[in-house]
Amino acid sequence: MGMPVAIFQAETEISSVISESYKALVQSEPGLRRRDIAERLSVSEAELIEHSCGVGRIRLNQAFSDLIYTLPELGYIMSLTRNSGAVHERKGIYDNVSIKGSMGLVISNDRKIDLRIILSQWHCGYAVCELVKGVYRYSLQFFDRYGEAIQKIYLQPESNTQAYFDIIQGFKSEQQNTPIAFACKLPAEPSTPDDQVDVGQLQEDWSALTDVHQFMRLLRKHEVAREQSLRLVGELYAVPFKPESLEKVLVQAATQQTPIMCFVGNDGNIQIHSGVVNNIKRIGLWLNVLDSEFNLHLLTTELVSGWLVRKPTRDGVVTSLEFYDKAGILLVQFFGVRQEGMAENPQWRRLAESALSNGGM
Repeated sequence: MGMPVAIFQAETEISSVISESYKALVQSEPGLRRRDIAERLSVSEAELIEHSCGVGRIRLNQAFSDLIYTLPELGYIMSLTRNSGAVHERKGIYDNVSIKGSMGLVISNDRKIDLRIILSQWHCGYAVCELVKGVYRYSLQFFDRYGEAIQKIYLQPESNTQAYFDIIQGFKSEQQNTPIAFACKLPAEPSTPDDQVDVGQLQEDWSALTDVHQFMRLLRKHEVAREQSLRLVGELYAVPFKPESLEKVLVQAATQQTPIMCFVGNDGNIQIHSGVVNNIKRIGLWLNVLDSEFNLHLLTTELVSGWLVRKPTRDGVVTSLEFYDKAGILLVQFFGVRQEGMAENPQWRRLAESALSNGGM
């Protein structure tokens, strides 16, 4: 990790209104997270990177599919995917890449790195160098057209640093300083009003599901938002509960060593952890899983609603715990680890159902 940073310094001598505002803010309020700084300055996180605010950066070209196929060369890395209320960090090897059109899969043999990638949402990428506690930290960071982070890949002491610099040379953009345009995020298109939804047909179609992957098709058919469907389908399939009960569920999962799946996603990537969790710790407003290769950080003020969801499949009912923000955006999901063709782990189902007794509405 001791490679020279001259190539970053040569590319990123940038001064701007944004960079000057950044310097003034971090001097007056040290310790702010970059996402919070962006919000305070009314810019996107990508714009902070673009203007070299606290980092050295090299802009990458948009051959994202080709670049992703090179990532296994990095060896052992940490992959980070986040949204407004959840941060999912998983260490492992970025392996078994498969991309078809705009959709990509990464499922390492040990399933430590497990991703569903939506490349149509990828807008720009950077190689980033930052000084953290006296050590240079290298990463690759990718953003959508709004400048919101899709995925960040951080090198570890075991990573192949030479491969990282080779990737930079292979995918470095020819345009380093020409402005990049970022869009303003508009409110989501309104879904069908509740009183115009055929709830009976929604319930019938829900009961006819044979695979959890058919769920998105059901939402499109009825033109309903995800949380709206939970609210309308009835308590046979979706039951609300207080999000505060999640902490007890995770503690019990750790105590019982019940293997779980944790999904955190955004418009461009979904990242999945499969396995047991061990160290559950609340720090201020954050509920955390702090394990050696898996970290999860949940901003509890953003988890406004919780739902126990039951989806029929050919293998029996599959139970999930889902958490949404005030706008009805899905922040994090939990399932039991389950092999295709096998019934759900009854230990997970009992654990999930306990969320209702811990914090039923």
